[in-house]
Amino acid sequence: MNLEQMKAHYKEFDGWIHSLKGLSDAEWNMPLGEGKWSVAAVVAHLLLWDQYSLEERFPYFKEGADLPSYPDFQGVNDRAREYAENKATKEQVLDELLAIRKAYREMLEQMDSEKLAVSFRISNHQLTIGTYFEDFIQHDLHHQKQVNQVLGKTLV
Repeated sequence: MNLEQMKAHYKEFDGWIHSLKGLSDAEWNMPLGEGKWSVAAVVAHLLLWDQYSLEERFPYFKEGADLPSYPDFQGVNDRAREYAENKATKEQVLDELLAIRKAYREMLEQMDSEKLAVSFRISNHQLTIGTYFEDFIQHDLHHQKQVNQVLGKTLV
């Protein structure tokens, strides 16, 4: 995935996030399936992992950096679910996610292919800034597909 494709993803995904503002409370709180997370929890999951990346990853991406492992996935996911279902409104979650995505787009505007190629390690995994973004873009698309399927529509 090249830089322009990454920029396009974040622009398009913002449109999808905006479209979620039109969901009814029933749709926002709809589980993805029996015993599964709600749409709200999935979106908050994206929010908390984006916050983590913005605060705990991006500032430390330097050539040859050796970064610590990810935090406990389940702990972050549990906090996301609690936040979405008991602490924040739909508008708060969506507006916070849009604000973080704005920061992502601004970072990408400062990037070039050389910066995307900066290589570092997270635990045993060798990554570049570009592959880190690609991983999270695939993560976005996975959850977008889940949400669209449970709602029975393609939101744009």
